[in-house]
Amino acid sequence: MSDEPLEIRPVLPAVETPSYASHVVLPGAFGPRQCERIVETGEAFGADDARLASDDPLDESLRRARVAWIPPEPDTAWLFEKLGALGRRANRTYGFDLTGFGEDLQYTVYDEPGAFYTWHQDGLASDVSSRKLALVVQLSEPHTYEGCDLELFDTVTDLAPEDLAESARERRVLGTVIAFPAFEYHRVTPLVSGVRRSLVVWLSGPPFR
Repeated sequence: MSDEPLEIRPVLPAVETPSYASHVVLPGAFGPRQCERIVETGEAFGADDARLASDDPLDESLRRARVAWIPPEPDTAWLFEKLGALGRRANRTYGFDLTGFGEDLQYTVYDEPGAFYTWHQDGLASDVSSRKLALVVQLSEPHTYEGCDLELFDTVTDLAPEDLAESARERRVLGTVIAFPAFEYHRVTPLVSGVRRSLVVWLSGPPFR
């Protein structure tokens, strides 16, 4: 047996690590009149067929929707300011290194039966590698359309059907903001009827490493 003294190490208390959240829901982030104002602004800029960077010609096998881009200017300063505050609030969950808005705001319209956006990521690679946190603002009343649900991959794979339905109802409330890391897979299911409008925003920062 060794004559060396036995080293006694203190037992450190267990540190509880918070579980990862694929998304954060911010209910009531925008009031009805504010949502109307966003829609009016988006419509004023004119929504065209949504294209991905590689779409030439237009490829509707991945996405079918219309979009308009809202730039920072005096009339939209309030919107950028409010979205920045909401982004900072949501980022308390993730602690990403964010530098601000790297691009204009995307006003999106799903207004034809079957309009959709298949599973995808918003960031990580090529010209969108600086996107770190995505925010989606719900601009339509839930009773005005059917289908066209924003879904996160883990909610579809992990939740029981009744919990998935409740999660979808929560995200469909007018003025709600859903925030999630740009690398999270998500989709918009096909529109059955009506019109769904949303605002998609990205906060940028140094690319993930």
